[in-house]
Amino acid sequence: MVNKHGGTEELKGKSDYKKYTSVYGEIAQVLSNPRDVEKIYELLKGQTVSFPQKLYSKEYMKEYINKNYGTETAREIASVLGISDRRVRQIAKE
Repeated sequence: MVNKHGGTEELKGKSDYKKYTSVYGEIAQVLSNPRDVEKIYELLKGQTVSFPQKLYSKEYMKEYINKNYGTETAREIASVLGISDRRVRQIAKE
């Protein structure tokens, strides 16, 4: 619906995410503020986006490992960073 100001009328409720198509609806379901999906849409619309499997940068992982190695096990660190505990030990040795 279009309101008197020329914008679309918001439909309020728990299922706000249902107003979005496919991936935008999925993103809206996990965001704490579903309206942020519109910001993502404006930023990325029309683009093909592929997300790397690794979330954290190498620099951040090195920093995290150096800070926490010794107070947390390699397995705990690996779980947080999404890498193997063997890789944690390799980075710690560098």
